[in-house]
Amino acid sequence: MVFLRRVLLTGVIFSLIACLLVPVQAEPASVMEGCATLDGQVCLTQERVLDTAKGVILYDRDTETLVYSWAPDQRLDPSGMNKIMTALLVIEQCGLDEVVTVSSGALSSVAIGSVSVGLKVGEQLSVRDLLYCMMVGSANDAAAVLAEYVGGSQAGFIGMMDRKLEELGCADTRFLNANGLSAEGQYTTARDLAKITLAALEEPFFTELFGAVEYTVPATEASEERVLLTTNYMMSDRSVRNHLDKRITGGKTGALTTTDRSLISTAEKDGVRYLAVVMSAQGSLTAGGSAVKSFGNFNETRKLLDHGFGKYSARQLLHQNQVMDQFPVSGGENDVVGRPAQDLVVTLPLDASMEDVSYRCVLQDGGLSAPIGKDQPIGTVQIWYRDICVGQCDMVAMYGVSEPGVDNISLVPTAEAAARRTWTTWLLIGGIVILVVLLVAIGVLFSMRQVRMAQVRKRHRLISGEKTDRRK
Repeated sequence: MVFLRRVLLTGVIFSLIACLLVPVQAEPASVMEGCATLDGQVCLTQERVLDTAKGVILYDRDTETLVYSWAPDQRLDPSGMNKIMTALLVIEQCGLDEVVTVSSGALSSVAIGSVSVGLKVGEQLSVRDLLYCMMVGSANDAAAVLAEYVGGSQAGFIGMMDRKLEELGCADTRFLNANGLSAEGQYTTARDLAKITLAALEEPFFTELFGAVEYTVPATEASEERVLLTTNYMMSDRSVRNHLDKRITGGKTGALTTTDRSLISTAEKDGVRYLAVVMSAQGSLTAGGSAVKSFGNFNETRKLLDHGFGKYSARQLLHQNQVMDQFPVSGGENDVVGRPAQDLVVTLPLDASMEDVSYRCVLQDGGLSAPIGKDQPIGTVQIWYRDICVGQCDMVAMYGVSEPGVDNISLVPTAEAAARRTWTTWLLIGGIVILVVLLVAIGVLFSMRQVRMAQVRKRHRLISGEKTDRRK
């Protein structure tokens, strides 16, 4: 009896160990809807970083993360930022070497006294030269001439702007001219300007324009050469000192009044690229009011970039071969395993804890139905930082799922087959381990029993021998 109890106890112990080694399959994760687009994102901090700007965006161009915003959807005067949209449309529609003749109608649409390069009726310039006049010199006359050339008239070009705004999803913008001079009923937002600028930056020549510090327009039959110098003093200190910032790679200024100024900039440091939009930042005048004491747009932009570069970093949180979860498939012979379609890097605060980061899987509308091919999109993987969706990518099937009874030969195992094989392997290993242990235990106990019986027999012989000797 003692021997049998020992054998049973040993078997139970090793059976429990084998069970603990078998992996437990988790239930599918719960999902929530979220959006990591520029339209839907909420910035990573709610504190006010800038002092005076009425609309602010700081956007990581590589991770597509809205790092900071302040009143991004407040409608404000574009103060000259229409020129970015004008440049985008012109570059899309024209060859840079096309020659444009300046018309009296184009010049008459520009307010007298506004910023210009002094274009003259009948003067001929290339599209390239006019774009530099408009973007580097901030010339309103150049913008009007380009608009008439591309759209046939100022009204025709405004119609083109409307269609482009709709295409880009800029629902809070209304442009009434090509140059951004103040007009009743004209408005835009920091978020919409970010969308327009990001679209324009996809054009290589616009990036060149945006980053130009100076440009010389060749002489024409009506004018000597024109030397243009950027109005963005963060890119050059040749006009105004103390604002140069080597992180700035491009920009466009705007001015509503002497002290109400805007600036859209691109900046880069240590491989991180930001788009910064600062609208209607307030500067100040000298005591006599005759000169500008401080440029609010430059000061606020520097502060915004310090915040971005100093308090955030990019982290890779998704790998394309990472198993996200297993989901049921209607009419399928097994569930499907989802994985990210790509590696995904997101921007988070430097002090962010991974305890504040979660993954959520959102299946495509209507659920999943067989058959599903390997790498077929099945939904979206989202990365949430606390209650903010900071990144997302497509989720695809790691393996295919066929319909029941379909002869679907594949060198890659389905999720269910792989799971069955895993369970079978673990059970087989567990069974072998238990069997070996039991055999070893039985052998040991049997050997111990044999030794004990031999000792007993020997003792009996000794006792029998002693009794024989006494009889003698």
